[in-house]
Amino acid sequence: MDQLIGRRISDRYHIKRLLGSGGMAYVYLGEDMILERLVAIKILQPQFNGDEEFLQRFRRESRAATILGHRNTVNIYDVGEERELHYIVMEYVEGQTVKEMIRLHGPLPLEQAVHMTKQLLEALMQAHSHGIIHRDIKPHNLLSNERGEIKVADFGIARAASASTITQTNTMMGSVHYISPEQARGGVVSARSDIYAAGIVLFEMVTGVIPYDAESAVSIALKHIQEPLPDPAQLRQGLPQSLSNVILKAAAKSPDDRYAGAEEMYEDIRSALSDERRNEHPYFIQEGHANSKEREWSDPQVAEEDTMVAAPAVQEDGQEDVGPETPADRPPEKTKKWPYVVACIVVFSGAAFFYWLLPEMFVVSGTTKVIPDVLPTQTAVWEAAWAGQDQVLQEGAKVWRQVEL
Repeated sequence: MDQLIGRRISDRYHIKRLLGSGGMAYVYLGEDMILERLVAIKILQPQFNGDEEFLQRFRRESRAATILGHRNTVNIYDVGEERELHYIVMEYVEGQTVKEMIRLHGPLPLEQAVHMTKQLLEALMQAHSHGIIHRDIKPHNLLSNERGEIKVADFGIARAASASTITQTNTMMGSVHYISPEQARGGVVSARSDIYAAGIVLFEMVTGVIPYDAESAVSIALKHIQEPLPDPAQLRQGLPQSLSNVILKAAAKSPDDRYAGAEEMYEDIRSALSDERRNEHPYFIQEGHANSKEREWSDPQVAEEDTMVAAPAVQEDGQEDVGPETPADRPPEKTKKWPYVVACIVVFSGAAFFYWLLPEMFVVSGTTKVIPDVLPTQTAVWEAAWAGQDQVLQEGAKVWRQVEL
């Protein structure tokens, strides 16, 4: 895409140089010739030009993200198209991504990691309050400027991407390390999916490594669904249990076991480095159960279509962990029915036997009894020959009446 350098888009944005590229777009440094300011211009890669459904979502979601205007989000200034180019004009943040910081310096100082996470959560609070879910929170999308401020990028474009068919390995591999279990299963995404990703990002910031890795995107996604999160306290010496608990709670498998929203996680992490909380008890989730407070959590700002019903937690052996059985959990004892079953077998066996010799009409104590819908109607021609069987039939009739009762 070097041919774009030096070009002017929409007779307003002058493209100066390439800043980077990803699976979906190229990012250029540009200049707004009208407002005389530097901007970042994200131009979609050509292969998306033929996907009209994706382009419609791209325009709609990107324009929706322009309402955020938060200090911790990369503000979107303009969305447009010119001939074959579809682009977003954004705030230019001079600095580096959190991913680059981790690659260069390893685990971040705890105070810095907490400060960055708080800024991320503030951006999520703003977005979720407007019904916007990011869906692709990762350190690659967190930009840090020279003042140490965090800016979250790609609001809106992530939702558009979720509806498109993107097969680029680098795109999937870059995002799948932070994907929530419900996203990995193809389920409905909610604000708590962003909370999960924020927990994984915090895990990487304090440990310097990602919790799940494999050779393929599918294998990594399965690990998010099936494998327990490694204890971050085991990967960083001296990590306070309180901060480890924040990570474990944010990145719980079930959305119901996570924080109710960004506000709750923000309030918890504010005091995570305090001396009073350093040695608190480890956060533990009983598989298949959440306490009453957690079950009452909800996402009031998320549309009904983004509601998630979590799948039951499963142990490693594939069996659901239902906890210790209590008297209230035990099903009521069932009445033994085998005597009635035996009686039925005897009666029907006798009926089948007599069907071949004396169809349907039986003489019992001088009266004729018809058993409806069991034997076809015929004349009792063998009546005299089988008169000695009266007593047997009477006993069978008694058993039959008891079974019917």
